[in-house]
Amino acid sequence: MILDVFINFAKASRKKEETLLPKKYEFMKDNKEKIEFVASFLVKAEVARELSAGFGIEHEEIESLWNDLAKSLDCKIIESFNFDAKIADFASRAKMKLRTLFNFMHIFIAVENDCYFVSGDKDLIEKIKLLMNYEKAIDYVEFRKLVEDGI
Repeated sequence: MILDVFINFAKASRKKEETLLPKKYEFMKDNKEKIEFVASFLVKAEVARELSAGFGIEHEEIESLWNDLAKSLDCKIIESFNFDAKIADFASRAKMKLRTLFNFMHIFIAVENDCYFVSGDKDLIEKIKLLMNYEKAIDYVEFRKLVEDGI
């Protein structure tokens, strides 16, 4: 959900323009006192890969951007997680094509930490609810409504 912030920064940086922040990020920032934002080392890894490989941004700048975003949202960072064979079980039962292992890993981290898993992938959300009986898998529209309603 936050990858757009970093991609927008990278694109603006290449064009020497001001960064246009996504409305999702502005909403999150405006409501940070209503919800605890949590991200994991995997989100950071995805951001780092995208910015370094896709846009040629150096490690130090990626670290600075990551730290700035985390601070702006008062974001709790999960620094480690132990995976087990349950991830393979879920992957085989989900029968989903074109899903990265990262998506499965994010799900397990969210469940273990009792966090909402917010995704634009409605098919994935349905599979999580069905196969894992985890109701905190939601899309951005549901997330926004929960925040506006005061969870």
